[in-house]
Amino acid sequence: MNITKYHTYLFWLFTTGLLVGCTGNSQTNNTIDYPALGISFEVPKKWETQEVENGLLVSHKEVSGFILLTTHDLKNKKAIQQEMEQGFTLGPNSKLTAMGALDTERDDMLGGSFTGTISGKPAQAYIVGMPNKYGQGLTLICGANVNAFSDRLKSAGLDLAKSVVFYDPNEKPLPIAKGNESAEWKAKFNNCRLTFMESYQSSGSSGYGKKIKIDLCAKGYFRHSSYSSMSVNGGAYSAGSGSNTKGSGTWTMIENQGQVVLRLHFYNKEVYEFTVTIDADDKTYLNGNRYFRTYEGAGKYSPACD
Repeated sequence: MNITKYHTYLFWLFTTGLLVGCTGNSQTNNTIDYPALGISFEVPKKWETQEVENGLLVSHKEVSGFILLTTHDLKNKKAIQQEMEQGFTLGPNSKLTAMGALDTERDDMLGGSFTGTISGKPAQAYIVGMPNKYGQGLTLICGANVNAFSDRLKSAGLDLAKSVVFYDPNEKPLPIAKGNESAEWKAKFNNCRLTFMESYQSSGSSGYGKKIKIDLCAKGYFRHSSYSSMSVNGGAYSAGSGSNTKGSGTWTMIENQGQVVLRLHFYNKEVYEFTVTIDADDKTYLNGNRYFRTYEGAGKYSPACD
């Protein structure tokens, strides 16, 4: 299976950094809820969560490997089974194939053990796919170096998968900040590109561990793209996601009690909100993270607006 068949299936493991500004989920104790997607689940106790672009990373300080949750567009178990049986091609020197027959006993999910390589390094994974009658389904990947994969990692992933609840997202309100649209702030960011870059150093090499671009276009739509480095153990597999010619969704600026919020409405019903500040040196911050602001005429750094 080629990774591009999952439109939002981004198989990333970040060495550092969070996805900034995603207000599409809320958390109470160990329960995480994505009301825009109609998905909620329980995170095992003592496991930590970290939001990454289009996914949630779950890890434990004492357990090698990771659990990654991300959405997919496959509509039923049969389609998920066909894709899983084909194996996963993640990129150069990165491929996982099923180790045996898939577990098809449960009506609400499919699971299977996979082996192969990621960035040329031996790896093992247990992958679960779940359909969702209300919309996007969920894929859960438990992955580690082949010698570090453990029953404890797999068990935690299965417990999490069994706790998943799908519901109609139209039955729950989105947690959207209140306030009025600010024409002044919207004009300031019309036809503007916001770029977030996070560097990394590993095994004598360096580069960008994460890069996010948000193009805010004057016609009211935005484009969103991202790049991240990934490996089971600090390697260099990378993946990116982009938008089509109509953009990724619509955007606006909200001002309330002196606070300015950039709101991104994705076409898939997700909503991201960022608190925007500009300091005395005209540097821009979204939720406290530095974003570079560029406009038309900046060459390759110009926003891709029609």
